[in-house]
Amino acid sequence: SVELNYSRSINVNITGDVFNPGSYSIPATNTAYNALVAAGGPSQIGSVRNIKILSSERPDRILDVYQFINNPSVKDEFFLSNNDYIYVPLAGRVVEISGAVERPYFYELIEGEELKDVINFAGGLTADAYKQNIQVIRIVNDEERLIDVNLNKLRVLKKDFALMDGDKIFIDTISQ
Repeated sequence: SVELNYSRSINVNITGDVFNPGSYSIPATNTAYNALVAAGGPSQIGSVRNIKILSSERPDRILDVYQFINNPSVKDEFFLSNNDYIYVPLAGRVVEISGAVERPYFYELIEGEELKDVINFAGGLTADAYKQNIQVIRIVNDEERLIDVNLNKLRVLKKDFALMDGDKIFIDTISQ
């Protein structure tokens, strides 16, 4: 049997859009996720999808919190070394989804992710979701535009609907 009485400490520098940027001394057994928690996490405008981990001992890595939420085993890829930097940039494309989804909220999208991905991030549609008329509110040229999207049709055509930063998605319920 082995008992660990002491864990060596490492210094990690956390910069960018986090609540408490600075240099932190943490046990070497912690991952980048633990270090981000020590810094209060990304701020409201900080990215959760494109967090950069810069190290002199390893290749640069990108931490995606959504990937960790869906598959916690990826945490093993994000152990830190002494004097590593964690940089949280501004969030990229952020959209809001509300209505007949399990987790209505704001979601950040990375390259290649569109409407179907946002619905998956939101936990999927509720049983009474009306899929034939999803409404997307978009600001274009200082005007608010309402775009109707038929999700059933997109699924049949095996296509997706491209989203822009600031889009608001509303999924209505089937009325009685």
